Amino acid sequence: MREVVYKNLTSLSSRKKDIFLQEIFEKDGIIARTERRSQYFVKDIIRLDQPGDLQGWIAKQGEVGALNKRQFHIFKQHSDSPGEDKLICKILGNFYAVVDNSVYMIAYLQSFKIRFFKKI
Repeated sequence: MREVVYKNLTSLSSRKKDIFLQEIFEKDGIIARTERRSQYFVKDIIRLDQPGDLQGWIAKQGEVGALNKRQFHIFKQHSDSPGEDKLICKILGNFYAVVDNSVYMIAYLQSFKIRFFKKI
């Protein structure tokens, strides 16, 4: 048995994009369920008056670089009674995109979840 679900949601009003992939498969009486999700949000748009202003803006961002560090979290759980194992990995951070005279600050969340359990 193998089942795949794919969703690609885009919202222009809230400046958000969400990509979701879920896969369920069974082998030797063990069911594995995986979920991958990528979420992107446009947090800020900085308009630059002239192309030369970009270098000054980049220099300012270097001073506050510690605030934009990437975060990585791992959560692992084992439960004997239902015979279930879970693993969740999440990465959060920001990146910038420059289009014409605008700088877009984009926040992202990448997550991977996997769950193993016995078929009843």
